[in-house]
Amino acid sequence: MSKVYSRTDIIDKRQRSQTLVRGLKILELIAGGKSDLSIRELAEEVDLSKSVVHRLISTLEGERYVQKNSGKPGYRLGTKLWWLGCAAVQGLEIKEVARPHLEDLALKTNELVVLAVLDGREVVYLDKVDCPQAVRAYIPIGGRAPAYCISTGKVILAYRRDDEVMKITSSMKKFTSNTVIRMESFKRHLAEIRRRGYSVNFGEWHEDVGGVASAIRDGKGYVVAAIGVTVPIHRLTKINIDRLSRLAMPAAAAVSEELGYGGSQKGASIG
Repeated sequence: MSKVYSRTDIIDKRQRSQTLVRGLKILELIAGGKSDLSIRELAEEVDLSKSVVHRLISTLEGERYVQKNSGKPGYRLGTKLWWLGCAAVQGLEIKEVARPHLEDLALKTNELVVLAVLDGREVVYLDKVDCPQAVRAYIPIGGRAPAYCISTGKVILAYRRDDEVMKITSSMKKFTSNTVIRMESFKRHLAEIRRRGYSVNFGEWHEDVGGVASAIRDGKGYVVAAIGVTVPIHRLTKINIDRLSRLAMPAAAAVSEELGYGGSQKGASIG
């Protein structure tokens, strides 16, 4: 049943949209080189009242999207925007670099191959290569999954600090009988992933789907993504796990090398 919105709801939505657009215009203005303008001058540039611009700037500053210049008027872009920009560029770079290796891995495994990154408590699938088999797994590009119960998510978490893992997995729930939700067991599981260099999903999110994944590192050795091979659970035999891991690890290593990493896929430092 569709929801009926009142006139007040519609007005509130419009006001929130206007606020967002106004804030973005101020950010674009500062990014365009006008970082020495006072609140009054900013207000004139964006054709808004001084009080509205002051409120917007205060919000942006509080969220670290802008910073007040020291010793002179105006505002500069903040560290939060720098982080977002780096994340966007990095995501595009990884996708472009990884694509031929995804295609090669899909050809060798004859299975669905995915590229995933961590976003909060979930992984997001940046790219994939489907497999031609009649019975196959399906994952949409842009799709999301709980990081703690799929192979790509677990191999990324294996190289995160304990406090970050605790935060991400603080509300784990059991999706299937194979989902690991006890923290001590999960930590041992991550240690095993680091030891062998790949992770396995034994139907821990959806009981009929499993997979194998290996981590991708950037030039500083930080795990930034993962390549995974996703299969129907009946094809996830011990022999096939060995075969898929032997193929996935070199693929991830090749992407890591192109991103500037020159170390081992196993037991790298946690950061």
